[in-house]
Amino acid sequence: MGAETELKLAILPEYAQDVAGLALPGAGEKEPGDALELTNIYYDTPGCDLHLARSALRIRRQGAGYIQTLKSAGNGQAGLSIRNEWEWPRDEPTLDRAVLADHLPDSLTGGEGLLQTLVPVFETNFQRRIVMLEGDEAGGWRVEMAFDQGEILAGGRSEPICEIELELKRGTPDCLFQLASEIARQLPVQVLDASKAQRGYRLAGHDVHALPQVNVEFQNSETFTLVSLISACLKAWPPLLDAAFAGDEVALGRLVKTLDLLLVALESLPEVAEHCQVLISQYQRLRSEVARAHDWRLLSCMPAAWKAQRKQEAKSHLEGLRHKTLPGQLALATGELLWQMAEDAEGDVNER
Repeated sequence: MGAETELKLAILPEYAQDVAGLALPGAGEKEPGDALELTNIYYDTPGCDLHLARSALRIRRQGAGYIQTLKSAGNGQAGLSIRNEWEWPRDEPTLDRAVLADHLPDSLTGGEGLLQTLVPVFETNFQRRIVMLEGDEAGGWRVEMAFDQGEILAGGRSEPICEIELELKRGTPDCLFQLASEIARQLPVQVLDASKAQRGYRLAGHDVHALPQVNVEFQNSETFTLVSLISACLKAWPPLLDAAFAGDEVALGRLVKTLDLLLVALESLPEVAEHCQVLISQYQRLRSEVARAHDWRLLSCMPAAWKAQRKQEAKSHLEGLRHKTLPGQLALATGELLWQMAEDAEGDVNER
């Protein structure tokens, strides 16, 4: 078993050709390796018991061989995911059910009988190019940067894959955030909390793709409530923005409220309000950008022709925002902030 720590960024297809030219720390003069053709079949029970237990099982063809992989439920946010995984080399593209029994989540029952019901659910097929990044800072770090292009296939439908995965090989997760932030400074990116497997299940119809909504509830203490609210807003606003780019007006309205909540929460947390004024001002800038596409709707008294013109202008403005680096940089900066706060809190507990 190994713990996989990685951070994922979606890239707009029109910027795919720019990935090879990214100027990144630790890259030196390295060029991406030869493209790897990876085909993956994901398995589950007819009732999707593995998915419900937040696990994923696949067989990957890589070159002339095969690898069977089981991944457990992960933790993380702002694209950062930490999860356990088990791998078994295979000579053929068939499941070795015997090795799975000892690694299934505790929530699953049925044992051998459950394993016998595993069937293919969807595929992810893509081309991968890898560059190894490394440096001596902070005791040394090493990160595998993989750029994937391809598609997810399920039930006759497809969804494109165009993303960067940063996988930590040595060091601490903060170097992932720093590398991702440098990528986001150079290219417009969307931080991905959903894995390829999660998107595959959604495409196969096993997940309802509902717009996220932040619920405000008091939790234990004022500080914990504010941190939880910031975390919830961070999970919500990037997919809401993506849905707004696609023309979803409900998502646009919900995005405005989520950014307002996030700003209030950031400004209400003393350590953030004191030390993170740049982050807050950048969120105010994003809120202003979104307001240009949304707030004209408050003038419901205006004639239809005026509204139609504003709606078209809003669409054009959102398309422009889609190509800006601000949203990706903000999501990553907030994710790193929350990760550092969690690390500090854990350190305080260990010192007691």
